[in-house]
Amino acid sequence: MRTVFNPLKHPTCLDFPVWLRHSSWSEHIPFAMYLISALRPRTFVELGIYHGVSYCAFCQAAKKLGLDMRSHGVDTWEGDGQSGGMTAEEIGALKAHHDPLYAGFSEFIRSTFDNAAESFSDGSIDLLHIDGLHTYETVKHDFETWLPKMSDRGMILLHDTNVRQLEFGVWKFWEEVSARYKHLTFNHGHGLGLLAMGTDFPEDVRYLLEADGSELSVIRDFFHQLGARIDAVRQHNVQCEEIARLRTYEVTMKKSKVILAYRTLRFEGLGSFINKIRSASNGSRDQR
Repeated sequence: MRTVFNPLKHPTCLDFPVWLRHSSWSEHIPFAMYLISALRPRTFVELGIYHGVSYCAFCQAAKKLGLDMRSHGVDTWEGDGQSGGMTAEEIGALKAHHDPLYAGFSEFIRSTFDNAAESFSDGSIDLLHIDGLHTYETVKHDFETWLPKMSDRGMILLHDTNVRQLEFGVWKFWEEVSARYKHLTFNHGHGLGLLAMGTDFPEDVRYLLEADGSELSVIRDFFHQLGARIDAVRQHNVQCEEIARLRTYEVTMKKSKVILAYRTLRFEGLGSFINKIRSASNGSRDQR
């Protein structure tokens, strides 16, 4: 019987992420969780963790499923021309979330991608997520450097395949590489591409790679809609944090002596301002 797309076979894709921060990757979390369930990788590597939204989603799915998977997140956290560096406080918050939940099978490797590649043997990685510097030259270099590390069931994810501004060049590399391998691509959430390096895939993964026409539209729309709901929550959280920040700022400004003096001068005049100073001065003398 021909395989059909049935997300209920991999219900972890319906789970809400427990680690959600500012990230254009939040819209792809349902697919990340689905892919972990369908592929069941033995070794997963992410190049470019940043705030850890995608990485922790992969780990969350693996832990829930009880997979025998080793997970490695590689980053220098020093930033590049397209994203800022991570502060010690931000890295500490990420580790404080990650370590109690996933340290049994997952590790952070603070290193350049090239140096980290030397720690992995050829043919050892089932799933690789490349999400570092997004220039054409860099993503091509990262792909070619890590390609020998992929297993006979290896798959590579490339983020930002639909960004064509500034110096982003993943889209250009994707056009080249997707012509050589079976693939699946999503246009939402800045774009995400999945490439099949090997041939030994579970049936549900093979279906994703071979779907076309209306089947492909259903798959894309399903994960787009799920991801949009997660991103809506993320945006709501950001707005709540901004409102709280503005309220704190407003309270601080209301208590500021400089602001109080300015308001008195503007709305009550110089005479009232002088009288309030005298009153405050007399009050200080009386207390003595």
